Amino acid sequence: MSREPPLRDLNNNQPRAIAHALAVLEEIATAGSGVTARDIAGRLGLSPATTYRILNLLVREEYVVRLGDLSGFALGARIGALAESQPAVGVTRAVSSTIAGLRASLGVAVHLFSVYGTRIRVLDEDPRFPLPDRGHVINVLSASAAGLLVIAETDADPTLSDCIRDLDGLPLCATLEASSDRGASSIAVGVRDAQSVLVNVVMVTAGHDYVASHRAVITDELCRAAQELAPLLS
Repeated sequence: MSREPPLRDLNNNQPRAIAHALAVLEEIATAGSGVTARDIAGRLGLSPATTYRILNLLVREEYVVRLGDLSGFALGARIGALAESQPAVGVTRAVSSTIAGLRASLGVAVHLFSVYGTRIRVLDEDPRFPLPDRGHVINVLSASAAGLLVIAETDADPTLSDCIRDLDGLPLCATLEASSDRGASSIAVGVRDAQSVLVNVVMVTAGHDYVASHRAVITDELCRAAQELAPLLS
């Protein structure tokens, strides 16, 4: 059975329609599994009718799937196939080597994020210790040390989120303590470009006790890796 021409319903001679479809895909990827049509429409400034029309098309073409409980949408199998066929964007061999060395050195979860204004995206998730709630980490900045570092970037309060600042007052390192002794804590250090703009964040996540007893070592290793990554990522 042949597949219908992709994006047929959007009228391929209308670039804006194609751009809207791509924006919807990007929003689902950023927001994570379970994002609703209402959320997508609100964030992109699209009408509900347009949003549902695009979603229905993307579902039909298997780029997007409806969750079984009808609570929202997630990226589909065809997006996964595309992602698996290409290396992660921005993750070169040199970057991967630095992150791999950091993971081997610390022995705990190390994740690399990219920063877009006040939003973060997962660039390289530790395959050994995946993020327990990836969508929550991406959408709620206060849920991780990486997000707190982004918050501190635009907040004038120098004590925000236990953030350590450098001599120029820029956020250098942020820590998010576990809510209980059995929970996980995280420490994050920023990677800056030549103009001192925060472009990436490297974050360690581990058990509360481990982070508490190895805080200095973790922070030093993250700072060293951030300096090594800066010319590779900016």
